[in-house]
Amino acid sequence: MANKGISTGHIPLGELPDALTGLLTDFQHANFEARQQAVQRGAEVFKSTVEAVTPRDTGEMAQSWQIKTKYKDRRYVGNTRVASGDVRRKTKDGSKGEARSGVPLSNVLEYSDNPHDGFIRRCFDETEPQIFEAIKNTIKNGGK
Repeated sequence: MANKGISTGHIPLGELPDALTGLLTDFQHANFEARQQAVQRGAEVFKSTVEAVTPRDTGEMAQSWQIKTKYKDRRYVGNTRVASGDVRRKTKDGSKGEARSGVPLSNVLEYSDNPHDGFIRRCFDETEPQIFEAIKNTIKNGGK
């Protein structure tokens, strides 16, 4: 026996699954924009902080930080500046490896033996609470 007489307000019971699917899809799309704004705000917090602590010689590296938006729900803060000349990686035994050109300067400063060793990671670790606070507040305010 069909339940044609039963309804949930204005939606007949037989149409309820499709109505719920539509409602959840609309909710997901509405939240998508808020999520994108939230991760963007978090990335902006990190970008401004890492720019401020970037070692300065000419200042070009500090001005070369960018937020990459290639993937949904993710932001990558990277630097476009490359080291001048060839860079040699150390091998496992400590000797110098093959020379490479076009190595990102941020990698050289982050992973080589120099006074700036690990400055990007330290910056992120110190800024993490502010990044997540910016994300949380943006989501709470509907993406604004």
